[in-house]
Amino acid sequence: MLKKYFIILLIIILSAVLISCRKESSLKCSYPLKQIMMCDAETGWALSIENEILFTQNGIENFKPIKQMTDINEYTDGFMSASFLDEQTAYVTYFAPGNEYLAVEYTRNGGDDWNQTLIKYANYAQICDAGSAFISFADDKNGYLLYCSTPSLGQMTKLLFYTKDGGENFLFAGNLTDKIEGYPQGVTFANEKIGYIAVTYHGNAHYMYMTSDGAETWESIEVSAQSEKVNYIDGFSPVFSARNKQEGMLVLKEVSGEQTTYKAFLTSDMGNTWEEKGEITCSSLLGYSLVSNAQFYLIDGMGSVQAIGHQESLKQAKKNLVK
Repeated sequence: MLKKYFIILLIIILSAVLISCRKESSLKCSYPLKQIMMCDAETGWALSIENEILFTQNGIENFKPIKQMTDINEYTDGFMSASFLDEQTAYVTYFAPGNEYLAVEYTRNGGDDWNQTLIKYANYAQICDAGSAFISFADDKNGYLLYCSTPSLGQMTKLLFYTKDGGENFLFAGNLTDKIEGYPQGVTFANEKIGYIAVTYHGNAHYMYMTSDGAETWESIEVSAQSEKVNYIDGFSPVFSARNKQEGMLVLKEVSGEQTTYKAFLTSDMGNTWEEKGEITCSSLLGYSLVSNAQFYLIDGMGSVQAIGHQESLKQAKKNLVK
């Protein structure tokens, strides 16, 4: 009799676990996103495709808008990027109307108050028009802003700025045009010294650049072993856990003929080494966020976000990502 009750109890427990796992993997966000950063399973930030800054303390299915960005240069198609540092701190950058200033807006109290810093890019207008801008903060003081022109005849100007006072002032760090090949699609700094720039449209050899001296020098790094079968590789900027900067994730898009593969890599040493962990099946990818090397979030080309939980491996992620 006791054995019978034990079996029944075991079935109930296993059923509860399975239901719990199913709920975790089925969480959905009601906003189409282009960026997301989750500090943990409950708390995080996001930037919607409509340039709404979102925040949640109750998981990705409960994002709420806290700021709508509308005053953006119309000639940049509403381009905006964000850097979310922790539960309280967020930065966004965009081109302001008038073809004169790059704007950086930031909050240090969870979105209750916002400050603005203007960078006069008109001073560089002869070499760099309003194309794109990417921002990354390593901590509450040190941040970098990568300002890029629109592409022309296969060329793109790339100017880097930095701040050491939390975004109140940005100074010119240097012209990276001759140091970074391809078209950047993101910048990430894991700390004050270690940073990455991911690029597209430059073959299968130069897709990720790294600095280990605070942006004084940059070198192309190899994350995925080169293969003659791969026509080209597009890099996505790494993301690092808000709780543990040693843990990070990056994705590479590899194209071989008509076949496109998205490969995920993880690091446990702030990018000193990267280990391939599997493929993600999707037609396109906008971004991702890493809580830890066992929990992450993916945004597909339509802005749909999927949570991949502790019970699921990277190889299983391809079954859950919304296509």
